[in-house]
Amino acid sequence: MTFDQRAAAAKPYITGFIIGVIAAPIIAFSAGWVSTSSARTEAVQNARIDTLVSICSANVERLAAAQNTDLATLKGYQNREARDLLVGAALIDVEVPEELASKVASGCNRTIA
Repeated sequence: MTFDQRAAAAKPYITGFIIGVIAAPIIAFSAGWVSTSSARTEAVQNARIDTLVSICSANVERLAAAQNTDLATLKGYQNREARDLLVGAALIDVEVPEELASKVASGCNRTIA
């Protein structure tokens, strides 16, 4: 077998390899099969915030029930200070990292409003 015959026989394999090397990363990134470390970090942080917000919301409901406060009366812009006080009281027993504290309080406040 001569070199030209071997090159002709290998041409489809080489072409497929080159197309695969180019297409695989494009398909993987666009389909979401590959994630970056910053995307993973953000997903973990959002999961932590969601978990702490749900704990805060449960504490707010418990505190409101203990104080005989109807949470429907705390809705609206006018009652945000009362909601902030209730959220602050609910977060006293919860250990929230300092960098997440404002996001957790805001999320908990939104669940009440």
